Amino acid sequence: MERWSVSVLLFAVALLALPLTGCSGLNKDRSPEEWLSLSYAGLTGVDQYMYTGSLRIFAENGIEFVPQTFEGKVIDHKQLNIQTSSEDPLLMNPVKALERLSRANSGAKVVTKEQTRGSVTLLITESGEASHAEWSALLNQRMEQLADKGPLEEGKYKEEWNKEFAASKEQLDEMLRSLTAETTYELVIDRNRLLPLKLEEHTLFNYSYKDQPRSENRHTSVRFQSFDGAASKAVQ
Repeated sequence: MERWSVSVLLFAVALLALPLTGCSGLNKDRSPEEWLSLSYAGLTGVDQYMYTGSLRIFAENGIEFVPQTFEGKVIDHKQLNIQTSSEDPLLMNPVKALERLSRANSGAKVVTKEQTRGSVTLLITESGEASHAEWSALLNQRMEQLADKGPLEEGKYKEEWNKEFAASKEQLDEMLRSLTAETTYELVIDRNRLLPLKLEEHTLFNYSYKDQPRSENRHTSVRFQSFDGAASKAVQ
């Protein structure tokens, strides 16, 4: 007898819960929220898949920080370690991002330019409060990682390091008190398989640093592929 996982059963129930108005109705009449929740449910129902991504950050003066890349693999519904070009916790985990957005967002709409047979594109806005909480947690996590790398041996070097770390922590606290984050996501979904193909995140940060207003733009692009281990066509 074929065994069904809980996630697959939940996905099947979600499909049955939709209005049964025929195949064309199921495909065309879904709301943006239904597309979003079904794409995440579809992803959790896949035993194995991979994703690759890139991160670019631009300061307000146009200077770009060093681009970063990352990739992840899920097997038997379990997230394996994410391989990255750095240990930066600010790199997106697209699985967690989709889970968070499927639970709550401040707005989602279909922005597909044409009614194509292959895919549908959603524009999703994350609430300012949720975005601020998410980025604050990640920035504090990054600071904790730095604290763990401090010198162990007592002496002048450790004293100087602790002094610099305390100053950096104070600067971060100042930034977080003034931080606002506006985050939108663009999600491309396979119409037939109800699976996410591409997820792009755009975030505008505004904050104060040494009593001066600053801003940064962040762009993350992620592509999902190799569902159940099979090669899949990349979405450009």
